Amino acid sequence: MYRVRVRVPADARITVEEMLLGITEASSSTVVEGGETEVLGYSRQPPDTHAFEQALEGVGIPAPTCLLEPVPDEDWVSRGLARLPPVRAGRFVLRGRHLPACSSGRNDICIDAGPAFGTGHHPTTATMIEMLAHLAQRRFRPQLALDMGTGAGALAIVMARLWRCPVLAADNDPAAVRCARENVVRNGVARWVDVVEADGYDAIGSVFDVVAANLFARPLRVMAPALARSLSTRGYAALSGLLVRQRLPVLRAHVDQGLTVRRTVRRDNWLTFLLARSHAPR
Repeated sequence: MYRVRVRVPADARITVEEMLLGITEASSSTVVEGGETEVLGYSRQPPDTHAFEQALEGVGIPAPTCLLEPVPDEDWVSRGLARLPPVRAGRFVLRGRHLPACSSGRNDICIDAGPAFGTGHHPTTATMIEMLAHLAQRRFRPQLALDMGTGAGALAIVMARLWRCPVLAADNDPAAVRCARENVVRNGVARWVDVVEADGYDAIGSVFDVVAANLFARPLRVMAPALARSLSTRGYAALSGLLVRQRLPVLRAHVDQGLTVRRTVRRDNWLTFLLARSHAPR
């Protein structure tokens, strides 16, 4: 068993815990002196800590050194899962398999992140779900929806529950694709959700009425032209995964493609946007 140890600013704890679940099998954290948090990840195989440091830089977290050390072989995965409480986002409750289902079956979503990003504990997951629910409350009825960079599949499952329409869940990580497929079946939406391995919008080649992309600032900015090509004339795009200080270049990239901001939600230091074409009715 191996342990990754990394110190980060306290306000980055949730993000780093979730990102560690992309390279390890369980994570935890402890507050230390100086306004920092020590985040720990546990894995049966030695993870690529250099790539993880680069990923931290990519989301705007100063890249500290990740220490990798062997530890006694204990059931760290179960211990890590046991500390994750359910998350409420609008009418939905996201929980791990270690927790019982909530009383309303249609609003209960069981997410096992495994090697994929997306347990639902990051603030952007809740705000993305709330943004999609806002669209549904306006009686918007998409014919086809996309969850780009689906991770564990939470947003794809939510869209299937909201609209009962075909949903494509795409990720370029084979491990995430496997995990999302398992979660789709576990939540009873396999009829609606198709999970595919694809590297970006152009690899899919379809047009969607709703696009959900909870990524990071750089891929959001770089993929803006492809997103615009993949969005129907009446469509909406919900974007998140960027910090407040990263908003201007991301927004400019999408405005340059003829998209405008229709709604903004801020939670902690994270932003979620709802975009539509400039000529689309409000």
